[in-house]
Amino acid sequence: MSLQIYIFFSNKNSAWGVLIPMNRISLCLLSIGLLLSVFSCKKFEGDVRVPAYLHIDSLSVNQPAANAPSTDAGWYTSDIDAVQLIAYFDGEKAETIFGTFELPCRVPILYEGTAQYVRVIPVVRQNGIAQTRIEYPYFCDTILKDITFTANKTTHIGQLDTATGRYWLPIYYKPISLMDVLVYDAFEPLATSIVFDTTTKGVAWIQNDREHAQTGSGYLKVTTDSNATSVEFPITTDMVINDPTKILYLEMDYHTDVHLRIGISSPYTSGGQRYTNWAITLYPRKTYGKIYINLGKLWSQFNYYPNFSVIFSTLNTTGLGGDTYIDNLKIFTI
Repeated sequence: MSLQIYIFFSNKNSAWGVLIPMNRISLCLLSIGLLLSVFSCKKFEGDVRVPAYLHIDSLSVNQPAANAPSTDAGWYTSDIDAVQLIAYFDGEKAETIFGTFELPCRVPILYEGTAQYVRVIPVVRQNGIAQTRIEYPYFCDTILKDITFTANKTTHIGQLDTATGRYWLPIYYKPISLMDVLVYDAFEPLATSIVFDTTTKGVAWIQNDREHAQTGSGYLKVTTDSNATSVEFPITTDMVINDPTKILYLEMDYHTDVHLRIGISSPYTSGGQRYTNWAITLYPRKTYGKIYINLGKLWSQFNYYPNFSVIFSTLNTTGLGGDTYIDNLKIFTI
């Protein structure tokens, strides 16, 4: 096995590296010198030779003081595991994009002084997949002004939780005026009905059980018998979206003993036969998790037919059956 060396390059806008076999190292020295002369960051010129650091532990979705989309705590459950960080420094022609970082993060910043602002963009795992993290379109960016960086020191973003010693930053959904909420159900007992048909065998609305709810005391429980292959339970009211450019997402808190599928039932054309296609299959998990499901891609397969239903189905792959719990379900467009 030949020995290799990894050489790392960085400037204020990006970082990259190359893996070079030792038998080629002499051939690369000239190229490396040229690269350094072209890409060396001007922030290293002068006094700044040691980076400052930007630190953030977590983001928490909060209810805004005015124009809140909901007063229900269930609306604000979240699972934001990464951020994109962008800053603007006085005298620069454009913003500096530091990149996307998994939380908690401590990011080296090749700058000393005060940034005019730092922009924090919430990033989620689309469809629960870490490799498809996206800037979630329903969250506002948070802009923090006059952030000071000092070489070899850490600038903390957010509010300090003295109990844990961790810093958290409040973020917010975009104004309700910008969103079209097609479905929201927290399954709380003060409601007169829910979006699912509880006459379907195995589908139950549990109204007073705080122990098994993600928030409040209500949730949906779907029981799949060991001798059943599945339980199918569509949302009882069709979605109606007349604008094919809309971004369509489903959010929910869930945990399940069996596989859980979410899909769309729709014709492809007016007057056509209705078909069901599945967007995602969720694996069993023992504790509540938050999922952000992109339904727009599946809707496009139906030629953006404006009337469709969202359908759920358990899938008993082991023959053991089990229970599925759903709380704080919402479907909306923007």
